[in-house]
Amino acid sequence: MSTFIPCRGACHAGLAALTLLAGAALMRPFGDLVLPGMVPPFLLGAAVMVAGYFWALAGGQRNLSVPLILGVAIAARILLLGQDPGNDIFRYIWEGRVLLHHGNPYLHAPDAVEFLPLRDTLWASVSLKTFSAVYPPLAEWIFALLAGISPGVIFFKTVFAAADCLAGWCLARRFGWPAAVLYLWNPIVITSFAGGGHYDSLFILALVLGWLAWDDGKFRPALLWLGAAVAIKWMALPLLAWAVWRRFQDRDRNLVAGFSALTLGMTPFLIAWLGLCLWSGEWTLKMHPDQFTEFARSAEFLPRLIGEIWPASQYQNSWFLIPLALAWITVILRARSFVAAAEGTLFFTLILSPLIHIWYFTWMIPFAVVSRNRGTLLLSASGFVYFSLYHRLEMTPEVQWQLTLVETLLLWTPFVLGFLWSSLPSNRKPPIPSPSS
Repeated sequence: MSTFIPCRGACHAGLAALTLLAGAALMRPFGDLVLPGMVPPFLLGAAVMVAGYFWALAGGQRNLSVPLILGVAIAARILLLGQDPGNDIFRYIWEGRVLLHHGNPYLHAPDAVEFLPLRDTLWASVSLKTFSAVYPPLAEWIFALLAGISPGVIFFKTVFAAADCLAGWCLARRFGWPAAVLYLWNPIVITSFAGGGHYDSLFILALVLGWLAWDDGKFRPALLWLGAAVAIKWMALPLLAWAVWRRFQDRDRNLVAGFSALTLGMTPFLIAWLGLCLWSGEWTLKMHPDQFTEFARSAEFLPRLIGEIWPASQYQNSWFLIPLALAWITVILRARSFVAAAEGTLFFTLILSPLIHIWYFTWMIPFAVVSRNRGTLLLSASGFVYFSLYHRLEMTPEVQWQLTLVETLLLWTPFVLGFLWSSLPSNRKPPIPSPSS
């Protein structure tokens, strides 16, 4: 009996791993979701991946060996590298090429006549050609660097998947490989970066490095990494504000300490922005297209529910800036740990944002390695409801890019209820200690 139980655990671990990989293999041929008939088999593969993932978690992560954890994490990503990506990656490459040619992507949309000679088959795949860049300046520099090395989809996806694996490796080093399975084997993480080719893995890597440095008491590197995260993805701004506030509080409300922390945190952004403007010779403070950010909607939660009783709110996204700012301020003032601040600010960002895509959910997942938040875990399955958008658009092209009310509830209810349940003091999990502690 003493040898049977470990053997049974190993068998469960192996079967869970095979199920996850089988799901990735099933999903791989169906990445181009705008083509007819792609969504159902894509979701079948996703369902198999989700089954393998939760099988691994339910069977006990301690049964998973390091070679198995790492091997499956890498193999699943390699399987999906050849999958057709989302449209965003073509914009990354295009904007990187524009910057390489001394153009400012905040001032030149893809349809700008100034860069007519650059147009090729890649340009034809860029969506929303009338909109200028929306990504922060460090992201634009990364796109330019990668495009200068190789302006190819597979290369970009490989870099994003490598950054994703590096974030998982950092989590594993700190909290142990079994705990890091929650991130490394997560189906939404794998499909978003290796499959979809979204650059948010770079943002997550910067966040993770900032988090670990902060918890080690290395505040200057932590602030620089958080600043880099802001310069890659705007969503790190409230977390940087929390870090600055904590430094101000911890130093006996010393204004000099707070200002120094703010300056350090904003340095990566300022350097990237100044460098971009100097390089292009075109200066601008505006780094987003108004008409897109003001009205675009996708898979939103509270804005969708509010729109049911207040239809006028559906036509103006700025209505939600005030409640979002108040929620951020509340978290910034109340949170005492990096994880609590990150989960709190990201939770309110997701439920209040009028514009949501499935890869946004990956922002929460590294912190669930420690918190084991039920809502984040459940979102790893319910989040795939997002792809019903593609299926409905295929069947009825004239409909808006918006979930039905039933789909909205199916996607969001498990996350919101699970998150709130895990936030109750009686249900909070003890923190996972570092293996070295």
